[in-house]
Amino acid sequence: MKKSALFFLLLTTLGTQAQKVIDISYSTDNQGRYIFTANNKAYCPYVMRIDFPTLDNLKADHSLPYDIELKPGSARIITLSPIDKSKPTKLNYKSSNRKGLMNPVVNPNFTYLLPTAPGLETQAYRIPNKGVGSTPGGQDSGYSVRLRAKAGDTIYAARRGVISAIDVSNTENDAGASTTTSWNFVEIYHADGSFAQYGILKKDGALVKPGQPVEAGTPIGIVGGDQYGRGSEIRFSVSYYPGVPNTQIPLKIWTKGNGRGELKQGAFYTSEFTKALLTAETGKAAARKAPAKKPSSHH
Repeated sequence: MKKSALFFLLLTTLGTQAQKVIDISYSTDNQGRYIFTANNKAYCPYVMRIDFPTLDNLKADHSLPYDIELKPGSARIITLSPIDKSKPTKLNYKSSNRKGLMNPVVNPNFTYLLPTAPGLETQAYRIPNKGVGSTPGGQDSGYSVRLRAKAGDTIYAARRGVISAIDVSNTENDAGASTTTSWNFVEIYHADGSFAQYGILKKDGALVKPGQPVEAGTPIGIVGGDQYGRGSEIRFSVSYYPGVPNTQIPLKIWTKGNGRGELKQGAFYTSEFTKALLTAETGKAAARKAPAKKPSSHH
């Protein structure tokens, strides 16, 4: 760049997760272009929006504001080129992001395991849709279900995926608090772009770590005391935009003697981990990778 060029940079991040998971950086080349890169430090995709309220003597290689889907890792996002290299440039930008895919195609017919120990009976309740909640662990909306449990019970992954978030720092669940606005949870990202949230875990009760791949039926956490509400329970939901109200999907869950279906209010169910469900997605992956058989030489 010429010494007379003026570069003014202002970063404005919108949303509580912006600074934590997405780093934006830039470099310049000998043509005076500004090349912006984003680093997604999470274990699941994010959708980021970037815009330039001020953009003097520069043009972007994408329409603004620009939305881009970011997989974990670094990616080039946008390049700004000077219109007249003899004149100074000036810009500022702002960005925001949200967890998930830009256009998720979630499978609403997937069959999930009941996330309790095989052979264990539990009573199921639907959490009513109150249309509230904005953060993981703080929502009672959509198609969440709660399953009666005992403190110390194990929670199991209902589907294959990658551990995308964990928060087991809350002590209120185990301390007899009369109420709480959040709870300990494990979040799993699935191949179809959906996210499952499992609560309520005891403090430090996760059996997995962020970024860890898990198979259906994998132990992922320990149920907490939860003395403030209806007693200990497992809260389970699947959403395509975690923390956003009304983006949860109705769950088809397999239970012993009932097969596949939605859980009914107040009904009792027994968990069953069938081989077909445990290998449902691993089997498909293996089939896709299997080499084609050579045609037989016999006549």
